[in-house]
Amino acid sequence: MKTLSLLLLAVLAAAAQPPYGEETAVPDPPYVEEAAVPDPPSYTAGGVVVMCADTGLVLYGNQEHTEFYPASITKVMTALVVLDHVQDLSERVTFSHNAVFSIPRNSSHISMDVGERLSVYESLHALLLRSANEVALALAEYVAGSVEEFTELMNHRAAAIGANDTRFVNPTGLPATGHVTTAYDMALIMREAVRLYPVFTEIISTRQFAIPPTERQAETRFVNTTNQLIRPGTPYFNPSVIGSKTGWTHAAGNTLLTYAEHEGRKLIVTILQGSGTDPFRETTSLLDYAFQLPYEERIVFNAESYTRTIPVYREADGETAEAYRLTLRAGDDLRYSLPLGFDLTMLRYDLNVPESVTAPVSEGDIIGSIAVYAQNVRLGSVNLLAQSTVGEAPLPVSAADAPTSGEPIEAAEPAHAVYPYAPANPSPAYGGFWDAFRDSDELSALVVPLTVAFLGLLVSIVAFATRRKRRMKQFLYIGSGGGKRYTSPYFNSYRYR
Repeated sequence: MKTLSLLLLAVLAAAAQPPYGEETAVPDPPYVEEAAVPDPPSYTAGGVVVMCADTGLVLYGNQEHTEFYPASITKVMTALVVLDHVQDLSERVTFSHNAVFSIPRNSSHISMDVGERLSVYESLHALLLRSANEVALALAEYVAGSVEEFTELMNHRAAAIGANDTRFVNPTGLPATGHVTTAYDMALIMREAVRLYPVFTEIISTRQFAIPPTERQAETRFVNTTNQLIRPGTPYFNPSVIGSKTGWTHAAGNTLLTYAEHEGRKLIVTILQGSGTDPFRETTSLLDYAFQLPYEERIVFNAESYTRTIPVYREADGETAEAYRLTLRAGDDLRYSLPLGFDLTMLRYDLNVPESVTAPVSEGDIIGSIAVYAQNVRLGSVNLLAQSTVGEAPLPVSAADAPTSGEPIEAAEPAHAVYPYAPANPSPAYGGFWDAFRDSDELSALVVPLTVAFLGLLVSIVAFATRRKRRMKQFLYIGSGGGKRYTSPYFNSYRYR
C-alpha cells in the first residue's frame, strides 16, 4: 500500500508538469521600478472624476457614474452643439419673446431685449462666461428652430460620444425632472469640446469680454467669468487651469467642469453636488494629485506575440480552391504612455481580419489590423501584414494544411483578446499524434483527471483484495478440536469447520 501511494504521488506530480517542455506560463510584463504614487485628496463633492484629456482615460473617480443634476455646466453641451452646426460665428442671433421671458427672473442673464441681436461669437461668450440663460434659449432656437428640437440634438450628441447616463431636458441646466448627468459623462463632453473647437477653449479661458452696443442697448456690456480658478487675485486662482464652466441650483448644488494643462499633460476635472466654493478648492487638490501621478511608456501590443494564418483561395476553371495558408504578423509594437501600475489585463484587443483572401497576395500587404482599447478609449492599432507572396498560379498545399476533399475550410475563430506578453512560439513541434494531442485543448485537459481516476481505481482494487484476504482467514478453524465458529461480515451465515 505504501508503495502504491508513493507511486500515485509521483504520477500526479509528473502529470502536473507541462507536457513535452511546453511553456505554459505567460511571461510577466517588464519590471519597472515603482515611483512614489501620491494619495488622492479628500473632498466633500458627490460625483468626482479626473480624466486625461488626450486619451479619455480616467485617472481618478468617485461615484463617477452616479446621476446628479448638472446645473449650468449643461451649457458646455449647448455650446458644443452650436459649434457643430454653425460655421460662421459672425451670424446674428435674434432674441425672441420666449427666449427673453421664459427664464426665471432671478436666474443668470445679461438683460437682453426682445428683437435684440448678437453674433453667435458674442452669444457664446455670454453663455459660457456669464451663464446667461436667455442666450442659451436664443441659440437653441437659432440652431434648431425650437428649444425642444435643440434639446434632442443635445441628447443625440451625448449618446454619440458615449455619455450614456446623461439626459438633457433643456439647454440651460435649470431644474427639470429627468435632467441628469454623471461626472464621467460631463468630462467626456468637455473633452469633445476642447478637442474639436479651439474657439471653445479660447472662450472659457477669457476673464472678461465686451459685447458692443446693439440696436436696443447703447452701452457696452462687459461679461465677466464666474470661474475663480482663472481670476488672479482670488484665493482660488490656479495658473494651470485653462478654463471652466460653473453651475449652481438648489437641487444640483455647486458644479464645476474644468480643463487644465501642466507640463504638456492635459486634464479634465468634474465636480458634481459640491458646496459653496469647495469645488474650486477641490478641483485644485485633484489637479495637484493627478499631475503628480507618474507615467511610463508601456508596450500595449507586442508584435512578436501574435501570428495568424488564413487560407488563400485561387480561382481556376470556374472553381475556387485553397492554394496556400498565409501567415500574418504584426508590423510593429504599439507603445503608449500610461499611469504607472496600469493593469495591462484591462486592455481590450479587437481583431479585424478577413476569413480568407484571394490570390494574388504580395509579401508586406496589409491584410488586417488589431486595435487596442483601454476603458473604451482607443489607444491605437497595428497592421497585420502578409509574410509571403502568393501568386495566381497554384501552389502546393502541405498535408497538414490541405483541406479535406469536398469539405469547406473552417474560418479560424476570431481572437478578441491577445495578451501582449504571450511568447511567440511557446512549444516545439512534434508532429503526428503528439502534435494533434498537444494542439487539442479538449484532449489535453483530460490527461490529469483520467490518470487520477485510473490510479484511484487501481488502489481501491488492491485495498479491497487485501482486506478480503485477511477477512477470509476467519472462515478457517485454527487449533485443535471443532465447534468454534467465526462470523464473516461479508455473509449473513455462520461457517463451521
